[in-house]
Amino acid sequence: MARRVMAVVGGLVLAGTLVGCGTTGNDAAQPSRTLPPGTVPTTLAPPTTVPVNYTCTPADAPITVAAGKPTVEVPEGAAPAELVTTDITVGDGAVAEAGDKVQMQYVGVSYSTGAEFDASWTRNEPFEVTLGEGMVIPGWDQGIPGMALGGRRQLVIPPALAYGEGGQGDIGPNETLVFVVDLVQVCKPEAPATTSSVVEPPSGTDPSSETTVATETTSTTTATESTATTESTTTTTTAG
Repeated sequence: MARRVMAVVGGLVLAGTLVGCGTTGNDAAQPSRTLPPGTVPTTLAPPTTVPVNYTCTPADAPITVAAGKPTVEVPEGAAPAELVTTDITVGDGAVAEAGDKVQMQYVGVSYSTGAEFDASWTRNEPFEVTLGEGMVIPGWDQGIPGMALGGRRQLVIPPALAYGEGGQGDIGPNETLVFVVDLVQVCKPEAPATTSSVVEPPSGTDPSSETTVATETTSTTTATESTATTESTTTTTTAG
């Protein structure tokens, strides 16, 4: 039933090439570039996608194991216009937050009829999702955070946070949904390892010294009675 719950939801490395070629005296000398003392030249690294690693904690004694599939009772009265969450059993483990990958067992029924339209129990496996990434209907992204591992919570979700006017499968248009959810595992994202794109200076180079790189291009034209000779000289000076 995952498809019922699931919502249908560059850096550039800069390079420069200097070509010096001239036949007239109009070629201007290239400006020099001076790095302040203690500065190490760096290059821009292309963007990389760092996979997210998680540390997972299953419930020591999941309520799902002890109690089995719950019976969902629709609250009396008119359907609420806003999300309503009620903790049937408060867990004592890690608290689910946006960005966590969680596993849940659940049963869902329609508010208007009480008829069950989906349950992870029928597949005999928990449903896994990362909270806050739009992978599920908004009522779940908003209703699961704050729930503690090993707990059981009821969610009453209005149409605006579910499937709205279009409905979904056995869920009719503008239907309010009632879920009973058991939180059986919480996986917290680990902090990504830091990487550096700094290019180390050549061996034997003192990065604390001031480095001046100057490039100068000059052109000299010599004429004789029978021939004209053009010389182009490029001089690069590194001091430091």
